[in-house]
Amino acid sequence: MNKNILAFLILLPLMLSSNALANHEINDKRLRCTVSHLNEAKKWSETQVNRYDKFKHCAVSCYLSLRCPRREVLVVGVLKEFYDAMGYGNAEFADLIADLKGIRLVKKQQAKHDTDCVQLCDRMYPVQ
Repeated sequence: MNKNILAFLILLPLMLSSNALANHEINDKRLRCTVSHLNEAKKWSETQVNRYDKFKHCAVSCYLSLRCPRREVLVVGVLKEFYDAMGYGNAEFADLIADLKGIRLVKKQQAKHDTDCVQLCDRMYPVQ
């Protein structure tokens, strides 16, 4: 088994049992926020040709975090990697790190607009 997938599967229960989920802070209504914005984010992501995959993870997570609760965005990122790990994509632990970096840009108020997300994530993950 790929060591990235193994690390992901080991950390998954820890992430899913976090305080956010244990305290039921993420409910159906709040999850709808991220899901409702995913199509916009996916369409935008598809326009970013020649961009490093990690840039897309960072920028999309930042974009979603500007609109939705950060914990919810993280859960959706974890679920996406879980989906990939089940054989529908290429699961990588580094994708989750890039998601966290995008979320952190909003948390630290470094990104306040979509353009900030693109510029800051581009510095971390420049065009190949």
